[in-house]
Amino acid sequence: MGSTLLALPIYLTAVVLVLWTAGAIFFDAAQGSRKGAVLALAWVVFALVAFIYWQPAWKPFLLFVLFECAFVWWWLSQQPSHFREWDRNFNRLPSIAIDGDVITMDGVRNTEYQLAPESTPQYETRIYHLSNLRGADLLILNWGSSWMCHPMFVFDFGSDGRVCVSIEVRYRVGQTYSLLRSLYRQQELMFVVSDERDAILRRTKWLEGLDLYLYRVHTDALTLRRFFFEYANSINALAARPRWYHGLTTNCTTSIYAQGRGHIKWDRRMLFNGALDRLMYDRQLLAQDLPFEKLKQTSWVNDVANAAPADNFGDYIRRELVGYRQRIDPNYLEPEIHGGRQS
Repeated sequence: MGSTLLALPIYLTAVVLVLWTAGAIFFDAAQGSRKGAVLALAWVVFALVAFIYWQPAWKPFLLFVLFECAFVWWWLSQQPSHFREWDRNFNRLPSIAIDGDVITMDGVRNTEYQLAPESTPQYETRIYHLSNLRGADLLILNWGSSWMCHPMFVFDFGSDGRVCVSIEVRYRVGQTYSLLRSLYRQQELMFVVSDERDAILRRTKWLEGLDLYLYRVHTDALTLRRFFFEYANSINALAARPRWYHGLTTNCTTSIYAQGRGHIKWDRRMLFNGALDRLMYDRQLLAQDLPFEKLKQTSWVNDVANAAPADNFGDYIRRELVGYRQRIDPNYLEPEIHGGRQS
């Protein structure tokens, strides 16, 4: 009984190491090829046979640990790059230059989305003024998972307009999102800076099965500026030096925490971020005059955004969205609400 209890941690550790290495062989060593699948399977079978027939368990475990050290050394030597065959929607990195009050943003995506093959990415250089920065909004993208969501922030520069910043995977040609793939060295990190109409309509019109929520963020002017500067510094640092995206440690939410760790308190909902909007509500960063469930229901922006005119797009959706206005107009006929969608 005692020897079995002692062997149990060895077996559990070995399972984790063997399965992670199988994934690294498939994704990183063999680039997801059929040959890689065969090699990964062969590795798992070899490990299983070794632990069954080579006793006591610490002997094969020691061998596997030595192999893992050599393999991890190779794995860590794989470097991210700015030079890949990028998906055309992610091929241009943004940068931000700040000179006194003047903010120059290069690489602001402003695409008119039609059907996927017909949507040619458009990029602009825009000028904003720091003195006009007056607010920030939170966009939460949900695809049906209660565990995960995708947050984006929209900075409101008043008469200069609004700009959205989203931390994403920098997709290569033919790639789609995969949490398993993201745990390996297969995808780089990217900050997408875009016109908010691009950011919103890309999700509500072009991509299917997504729910988008828009919330007003409550913060003071000093915190707002600091938050913007953190993003600007991170965007420029990434333009100078590429980084890997990681589905758990370097993603759309943990990267926000990392750049503001000096003043952002950690919460487990930042790791499995499906309840990130609830976390911000609990920290009184979102409107408090409605219960959270009601606020979320009335912040669903898909239909409002899809009906909004191109001119004054942002003002229109904020005027029409009940949750954003933070009040129920007695003369406003509220639509029926089913789940998170309005009918």
